[in-house]
Amino acid sequence: MSKRKASPRGEGDLLRTQLVAAASELLLSPQRIELPSLRAVARACGVSPAAVYLHFASQGALIRAVIDSQLLALTAHVQEKLAATPAGGLGALAEAVAEWGFLHPGGYQLLFESADELGIDDHDDESRWGLIRAVESFLTDAGLSAADARPAAFRLWASIHGVISLRLHKPDLDWPTEWQADIQAIVASARRAKSG
Repeated sequence: MSKRKASPRGEGDLLRTQLVAAASELLLSPQRIELPSLRAVARACGVSPAAVYLHFASQGALIRAVIDSQLLALTAHVQEKLAATPAGGLGALAEAVAEWGFLHPGGYQLLFESADELGIDDHDDESRWGLIRAVESFLTDAGLSAADARPAAFRLWASIHGVISLRLHKPDLDWPTEWQADIQAIVASARRAKSG
């Protein structure tokens, strides 16, 4: 690193501007998520690093197993909620996903905000998007054509994800409504758009 030449007297604001610009460049460039090393995981379990390799060939394989376990937990939660809701439907599906996200914020963020950035070679992105296919199926069952259901499912998912993500990242914001009301309003809006 080269040493910076001192600013001329009376130009202290120039350095401040340069510091803000340098910090901005560092903060605003995409950051990779720090994955736990296999050694750190072994330490947390109280075993030797060699013991980890008996079950996982690589760090990526272990992280993939974490993602899969979170996806299974989400799927089980959604299926349980749908089975317990007599009317079922799109609103119940959306609420079940949101509820799981609020109960498991780290899992939700891993699945839908971080997994793409982990650089895992055997990462199957498609397995996480069964939710969009489920929404699409609800929309086609409700009478939307297949050509219209797919983009509508993506828009609906983006809206639902926005509610969950914003509430997870901004818990201290004075939200004017409960999350359930927001989710139901999004679903109702999708229904109106379908019938309109």
